[in-house]
Amino acid sequence: MIKWLSFLFILTISFPVEAQQEFSLDQAIEYAINNSNNIKLAQLDVADADAQIIEYRSIGLPQVEAGLNYQYYFQVPVNPVEDFITPSIYNVLAQEFEEIDPFTGTPQTFEFALFRPNNLFASVDFRWLLLDGSYFSGLKAAKLFKELTRKGIDVKEEEIRANVTKAYMNILIAEESKKIIQNNLKILEKTLEDTRAFYENGFMEKLDVERLELSMGILQTDFEKIDQAIALSYNLLKFQMSYPINEEIQVTEDLETLVNLMSIEKIDLEERVDYNNKAQYSEILLGKELNKLNVQRLKRGYLPSLQAKANYSESIQRENLFDGNELGWIPQGYVSLGITLPIFDGLMKKGQVQQAKIELDKIDVQKSEFERAIDLQVANAKLQYINARKTLQNRRSSLEIVQSIYDKTIIKFNEGVGSSVEVTQAEQQLYEAQGNYVNALYELLVTKTDLEIALGNI
Repeated sequence: MIKWLSFLFILTISFPVEAQQEFSLDQAIEYAINNSNNIKLAQLDVADADAQIIEYRSIGLPQVEAGLNYQYYFQVPVNPVEDFITPSIYNVLAQEFEEIDPFTGTPQTFEFALFRPNNLFASVDFRWLLLDGSYFSGLKAAKLFKELTRKGIDVKEEEIRANVTKAYMNILIAEESKKIIQNNLKILEKTLEDTRAFYENGFMEKLDVERLELSMGILQTDFEKIDQAIALSYNLLKFQMSYPINEEIQVTEDLETLVNLMSIEKIDLEERVDYNNKAQYSEILLGKELNKLNVQRLKRGYLPSLQAKANYSESIQRENLFDGNELGWIPQGYVSLGITLPIFDGLMKKGQVQQAKIELDKIDVQKSEFERAIDLQVANAKLQYINARKTLQNRRSSLEIVQSIYDKTIIKFNEGVGSSVEVTQAEQQLYEAQGNYVNALYELLVTKTDLEIALGNI
């Protein structure tokens, strides 16, 4: 027996029970950002933008290529050549010697080959774009595009913060509802127990017991539903966090503390909005700068470009490639410096510049519209948040009054001076007031979250 207990003790030490992981709101947001697939995709876009910069920069850097090429002419190309030598020789001899007549007739045509069957070429080619105005503008645009892509990560993070915050708040509200229902169940169980005792002693009717039993059944059903709602809320939070759905987590924020902090917070309706807090606004500004560079790049396309080239090659041309008695490697090389000056392109660049300027004007309109939308969003969010706080105060006061009425009704009922109908009515009023209070809590948390989103604080 002692051996078995020792064995179980060792197993307990070796395989400790895995505790569920706890998250505050900030920890949940941090976990979501670190594990989001959308963030990972945005980071890959930034890496891709880095690669594009490297690719574009290579246009203005020296480029060197080496090549080796072998050609075999199974049918050597020839050129028809007229025999101009024989007539010339005859004519010269005829002038010196009388017995030789000048050449008369048609000269013969024979085949003349400039190629050998076996040809081997080795070369090194060098190119360098020394000057091109559009290239440097394009390089700046590529770097700016990387910054624009990086802003996409900030936009994704804003969305994650907002989604995780709302999912987290849903859990707090659902758990608060569960606490209220649990408290109601305890009170109702005590009342039902006392009522049954009074009924068994003949001080109350069976109808009083049945009414309370009916209320108990309804409340227990609500309790089961709220457990399901909490489970669904946790699944939603885990989904927004990119957390494994099958693993358990626990939230650690205290709802009452959050609500109390929100209740004393001051809201300045005249406060100016800082648009720069919004990642989307930064995207618009970067997009504008990117289009300015595009206009500049297109205009610089009218400027000349300067390019340097150099080439060195050697070739072997033989009847038999491996015959060392034939002529060996034949070298050749050149260097060049070329200027390209655009003269007339059919107004193509003019059209491209006009299109780029139109896109720039569109961005200005989008920027103005975005600012108007943010102003409206912030103004409405502030008003909704202030109204939610006032509503919560009213709902809390109403709940306290209804709770007091319910407590007094229960006391009267237990003392035999009240009816079960009064208890049922007070109970319904209490549940309604509790529901209104929970809804007010939810509205406060949602409007607060929406305000933080509008201000760019989330």
